[in-house]
Amino acid sequence: MFDFINIPLGWIIKLCYQLTNNYLLALLLFSLALQIILLPLAIKQQKNSIKQARLDPKVKAIRKKYAGRNDQATQQKMNNEIMELYQRESFNPMGGCLPLLIQMPILFALYNVVISPLKYICGFGIEVISNIQAKVYELMSAAGTEGFEMFAADRAVRQLDLIRRMRELGIENFVGENGEVITEEILPNFTVLGLDLSARPVDQMWPLIIVPVLTLVFTLASQWITKKFSYNPNPEQQKDMSMKIMMWSMPALSVYIAFTVEATIGSYWIFRNILSTIQTIILAKVMPIPRFTEEDYKAAEREVGVKASKKQKKAEKVRSLHRIDEDDDEETVAVPEKSTKPELREGVSESDAPRLKDDGERHKKDEETDGE
Repeated sequence: MFDFINIPLGWIIKLCYQLTNNYLLALLLFSLALQIILLPLAIKQQKNSIKQARLDPKVKAIRKKYAGRNDQATQQKMNNEIMELYQRESFNPMGGCLPLLIQMPILFALYNVVISPLKYICGFGIEVISNIQAKVYELMSAAGTEGFEMFAADRAVRQLDLIRRMRELGIENFVGENGEVITEEILPNFTVLGLDLSARPVDQMWPLIIVPVLTLVFTLASQWITKKFSYNPNPEQQKDMSMKIMMWSMPALSVYIAFTVEATIGSYWIFRNILSTIQTIILAKVMPIPRFTEEDYKAAEREVGVKASKKQKKAEKVRSLHRIDEDDDEETVAVPEKSTKPELREGVSESDAPRLKDDGERHKKDEETDGE
């Protein structure tokens, strides 16, 4: 079904193996070839990040414009305004996801190539593979070898197991596509530095345990370095528990895959992490992400139409020595309270004031009485 991907990848791995005659080096060369093939997509992703960083001041200004209003209508209006900005600037927020989406089909295709080397690396057809399987069954049953029943007509037999049995029974006993005898050079050798890369760590824990361990180490290191050199529009989200879980889920998934599948897949994953990290550092140096100052963000707010508060206006205003600023009118001028204490005549002390007041009131009453 996926032979349109599997067959080209099988050709590339076969070429890499012919050049190196070492399956581990062939995987490294294969990873490097894929990195070069996917380089245009990585460059496009970096350009997309640069464009997103350049729009970041305006996006934050729009969010600030609607800050504190969490109703659905306002939030919808804010999102529409951000999307209109993206459309005007020809920016696609999902444009950076393409390289990541391509990685998974390649990984699945590589797995098919790895577990089916007779088909995709040696180039044998279904009929030849069936003949090899029948010959393995015949030789094992004649020798009374344990487990020969699994090599009957069951097509689910792993081709890696067929190659292992072919070497044990003598490769000269098997013929290829045109009836020629299969030689050692035709079959890939998966044993490198004492490691059988065709085996699974879950079945052969030692020494293959080193593959998932290195997978975990290089995946975590790659994530940490990539985060340092990549643009992150929401750095505060890195502190959220959900983001921390996501950051650990990918390494955990990689380790699980490296444990349960052939060590070849884990080895490829290690090389991919190393090469992608180097590529990220180089692109960050050649095509750096722009940085902005506080003034750039304020300019974006003015362009978007964010109204500054009175406090911000006062902080930004430069006072003049020759005139009163307009905002001084808004300040409350301190007016002295009017004293309720009566004024005293000259020569009169405060202690005499109550007595004089009483004498004045009696004198006034006497005059009123005389008048009557």
